[in-house]
Amino acid sequence: MGKNRFKDVVITLGDPSGCGPEVVFRAIHSLADKEVNFWVVGDRYIAEQIPEYHKTRKRIFFLDNSTKNIKSIKRGSASKLSGQASLSYLNRSLELIKKEKFNCLVTAPVSKEAVCLAQPGFSGHTEFLRDYFKQQRVVMMMFSEKLKTVLLTRHLCLKDVSVAITKEVVLETIRLTYSFLKNQLNLNNPVVGFASLNPHAGIDTFLGNEEKIIKAAINQSKENVYGPYPADSLFIKGNLEKYDCIIASYHDQGMIPFKLLSFHSGINLTLGLPIIRTSPDHGVAYELVKNNSRAIFSSSMERAISQAIILSA
Repeated sequence: MGKNRFKDVVITLGDPSGCGPEVVFRAIHSLADKEVNFWVVGDRYIAEQIPEYHKTRKRIFFLDNSTKNIKSIKRGSASKLSGQASLSYLNRSLELIKKEKFNCLVTAPVSKEAVCLAQPGFSGHTEFLRDYFKQQRVVMMMFSEKLKTVLLTRHLCLKDVSVAITKEVVLETIRLTYSFLKNQLNLNNPVVGFASLNPHAGIDTFLGNEEKIIKAAINQSKENVYGPYPADSLFIKGNLEKYDCIIASYHDQGMIPFKLLSFHSGINLTLGLPIIRTSPDHGVAYELVKNNSRAIFSSSMERAISQAIILSA
């Protein structure tokens, strides 16, 4: 389908009511001089509302979904229509990837609330892609120059995290994390730190059974993984310099330090898929969109696209 030997990158517009369309075209405008075929999946009506789309349209292969009633979409709020559109962009992008044998997907943010109005049970891109590619387990890595952290458990209520921490889950997370660091980041001897779930719980102090499970898995693993260590000190600068990646026991334990350090430059990677998938590290930003805020930034999307190109080369 492509007319040159440039790298092919498939990009979804995400939630048409959110910041996705704006950050996608602003990012493409910034990267327009790259030897890349930008395949954008969305609604042309939405795209035409973005000034940068008109500046870059000759650099884009645009797949128009022509979503019914898309002109009635309300910017800055979740709706069944925005959820349906978001999901249709994702499905069409995967059809394109399968048909053309592309290996690079960048997804703009979607609203789980909106998608669930159209498809109840949707829990996020990571889980959707895991099921689509029929993978038993995938891993969510937050990636930046300052910090790489993997979430052992993701979108769970805190009361459910403990049950989800099993030896098998810990071992598979270590395996996928270490494989990525070694084989795709080309680190010869990666070193990984593991954060405990409970306060002050570490190698010699166990407040609960979770640390015993984590420690048993680390002992069984043949990789350079150390811990579990108390999370309140694991993410300080001196310790971050010791590790190529830190595995957090639950979502916010990893996301809070990551966003403090890398909010404008961080990205989300899905490990364990047969393709490279990246996304910005932020959400749909409904409030900013609703108020036409200048606080909307495209640097994370630019990094997501650039890193996807590097990793899928």
